[in-house]
Amino acid sequence: MLTITKKSATQLALENLQAYIADDSVLIGDRFPTEKELCTTLGVGRGTVREAVKVLVSQGLLEIKPGLGTFIKSKTPVQTNSLSTWFATNEVELQDLTVVRSALEPLATKLAIEKCTEQQLAMLKRNQHNAEKAAEQCDAALLAHYDEEFHRTIFIIAGNVFLMEINDIITKQLAQFRQNTFKIKKNIDNFIPAHNAIIRAFETHDMALGEKKMKQHMKKVAKDLEASKFNS
Repeated sequence: MLTITKKSATQLALENLQAYIADDSVLIGDRFPTEKELCTTLGVGRGTVREAVKVLVSQGLLEIKPGLGTFIKSKTPVQTNSLSTWFATNEVELQDLTVVRSALEPLATKLAIEKCTEQQLAMLKRNQHNAEKAAEQCDAALLAHYDEEFHRTIFIIAGNVFLMEINDIITKQLAQFRQNTFKIKKNIDNFIPAHNAIIRAFETHDMALGEKKMKQHMKKVAKDLEASKFNS
């Protein structure tokens, strides 16, 4: 039996269009259906079609020729663009995790700032120092480790057993996401200043600021997730 998974409209449209391109009746160089035609055939909105087409372009399956239209470029995805495919395929699950994180991470940060000791603050600063060094080398594996450690440390400082247990579950689900997101330079550039801003709230013992900065960080993570589907 197959595992039942929830899929977004974009993911379903993408799978349909990939199957269409792979069909023997479709040839390289053929004109791809227009946006209007795809909306009618698939029964989805323009936004969904546009997102699916962007992924197909990033995979090397389609080519957009300005003023002429969109054409079939290849029957098989270009392997170097597999990262965008991974983000598109796992979009729904990652969005669900981000929604949960957006609720829990700011709360944990607020609680942690209230309880944080000088030694614990030093731990966060040391983590950030190591992360910055890893960022200079664009070391995705190390960045994933330090990002996980940073957020886990905040939950530990907060001292709420239930929050820590939930974070442990989320951390396991985010392992592959963290490995992949830091393969994209823009995501690295966004993550370093976000953590710095959170640490500054710890330094000033400003719980409201820490909560605010973590909320902003989670919103940016969601935007980076969306943009990562079209990374080439």
